[in-house]
Amino acid sequence: MYLTYDEFKSLGISDISEDNFKKAITKAEIQIDMVTNFFYADGSHDLQNDLISPKKRLNMRAKAFKRALGIIICYAIETGVSSFNDAISGNVKSISIGRTHLDTSGTASVTYGKSAVPKEAMALLFRWGFLYKGVDYR
Repeated sequence: MYLTYDEFKSLGISDISEDNFKKAITKAEIQIDMVTNFFYADGSHDLQNDLISPKKRLNMRAKAFKRALGIIICYAIETGVSSFNDAISGNVKSISIGRTHLDTSGTASVTYGKSAVPKEAMALLFRWGFLYKGVDYR
């Protein structure tokens, strides 16, 4: 598991219950793994080591990954969209998150491509290089 409930609460993103968190975490991890090409899941990168790394870039990258996962969890709980099928089905016609309300014919305008990852989380992942698809030449 990439994120514990206590870590999620410390992010300050939302005050969802632990039960809701436990229901959403597995699908959220699947979504973040898909868009990051299994960056931390494949064993070539270690999330825990990056969190304690003396290299600031690795540390900040790991924190951004956890924050993006927290955003995905909140989005899934508050909208009911937690999978690709939910995102493309068009069942969600309106979304209210806090004081923000969106009326839409689906979720394509707020999620990235064929995923249930909100664009806010994608922007964070992009900023820290999780979406880079090039070849490391070193």
